[in-house]
Amino acid sequence: MNILITGAQSFLGQAIITELMPKHRLRLWGSGTFAGDNVEWINGDMRDPNLAWSAVRGIDVIVHTGEPPDDLPEDALAKEQMVLDFATRGTHVLFKAGVDAGVKRFVYGSTLEIMASYPDDVYISELWRPRPVPEMFSLSRYLGELTAREFAREHLVAVTALRFGKLVTEEDVVHQMPDLMWLDVRDAARAVRFSIDREASLEPNFRRRWALHHICANIPNGKYLVASGGWNALSGFKPEHNFERGSAV
Repeated sequence: MNILITGAQSFLGQAIITELMPKHRLRLWGSGTFAGDNVEWINGDMRDPNLAWSAVRGIDVIVHTGEPPDDLPEDALAKEQMVLDFATRGTHVLFKAGVDAGVKRFVYGSTLEIMASYPDDVYISELWRPRPVPEMFSLSRYLGELTAREFAREHLVAVTALRFGKLVTEEDVVHQMPDLMWLDVRDAARAVRFSIDREASLEPNFRRRWALHHICANIPNGKYLVASGGWNALSGFKPEHNFERGSAV
């Protein structure tokens, strides 16, 4: 498949590239060092409709990581405003270009941080109402998620939102106290790989075109239920890195 990956320079983006590059042709939006016959790099402002249109031509799947660009303003307020604008207007411009170009599958990278305000002694599934705090990282991702959902509602396209936990690598946190929201970035990339194969664009009910999954490690006595079952489940996906060795005591 021909796959567009945004935020390709990010920690998440680099892991997704590594996961998908062996079997797919990738168009990477950002900056980086991956090279190969099946890799093409593009750059520029995702909010530019003309550039977005060029980026999605000939693409089968759009993987929008939700990661903002690296060149954010130094000023704190201006930085937050740009992050918010990329998450909302940027997502809309990109998905609109994709729909116009005939793309049928979209994947959006959201965050489990929007559920963090719930107490740790309850099990949280995708059916729980998000409670984002007034902090730009989680709030912008949630607004981007809502923007993505509307495309599944209004168009015959399959949109999969993945609420990623806190991205780490298991080796880097082996001596730390396990965090209930940890997710090895390699498992995040695997979840994306499972998502790009989901075909639901012709489903008459938008709730079947739209899929939402919590993606985090299966830590013992965890808080978040991972990729719950049902018709739109990530069939076969299970996290491989569950931090069993983590200890800070």
